[in-house]
Amino acid sequence: MKYGFFDYKYLIEGYHGQDFDGAMRYVFLVFCFASIPTLIYLLRNTKHETVTKVLRFLAIFMIVLEITKVSWESYWDIKTGQGFNAGGILPFDTCSLFLYMLPLAGWGKGKVRTCALGWLSTLGLVGGVSNVLFLQALKYYPFWTFGAMFSMVYHYLMVFVALWIVATRYLVFKPVIMFYAFLPHLLFSVLVIALDYHFGWDYMLYRFAGGVPFVEGVASNWMAAGTPYLTTLLMLGLYFLFTALFTLLYTNAQASAQASERYVYS
Repeated sequence: MKYGFFDYKYLIEGYHGQDFDGAMRYVFLVFCFASIPTLIYLLRNTKHETVTKVLRFLAIFMIVLEITKVSWESYWDIKTGQGFNAGGILPFDTCSLFLYMLPLAGWGKGKVRTCALGWLSTLGLVGGVSNVLFLQALKYYPFWTFGAMFSMVYHYLMVFVALWIVATRYLVFKPVIMFYAFLPHLLFSVLVIALDYHFGWDYMLYRFAGGVPFVEGVASNWMAAGTPYLTTLLMLGLYFLFTALFTLLYTNAQASAQASERYVYS
């Protein structure tokens, strides 16, 4: 099977998700589980001014990368007769919030910055880890292609940024943060839910819960019964549950780490 780095999925003959089911997916997993904790440990004492600069750089880098990816994929969708993939390529997925929260975290002030950092650390981590574990891009693109590499870089950075914010105490967590962290997700959801129901899409998994373990089957039954809104409510509840869970975990972890430091230096 021959292909180039920038070859498009419909033009790669003979590929049917072999790297998703094969060794390369696990190579990526091992790389992530080895490198991210190591980097977090080494960079845990990074000055907050440096973290801000990195977040600003990543905000610009990721937006440019996203525009490149959407333009590249749309060009091939149209050229190969698929048409513009409005229901799958627009930045309306849960992970797309990473693009919007990075600038707010890097340049925002006050509660806006708190909301952005809170989302990046909680639901940003959930989205990143989910896609690291189940890298859907490998179902369509071989490992050594732009399509796959884009997804790997994107979700790797989601996990790294989330844990780095917590480890450096760039955001000091307390229980109330769960509401700040969920607010941008809720506001974005209002827009996405309206679009999903109007166009029949499944952005943020609000209608079909595509790929969500256990929930997808239930969502299918609710859709058949004419009650897809139950899936929407369930997904909103799950998103908030994860936000609350990680907020409380971070609150306890930071408090424990700070207590240990006081004990060491006392």
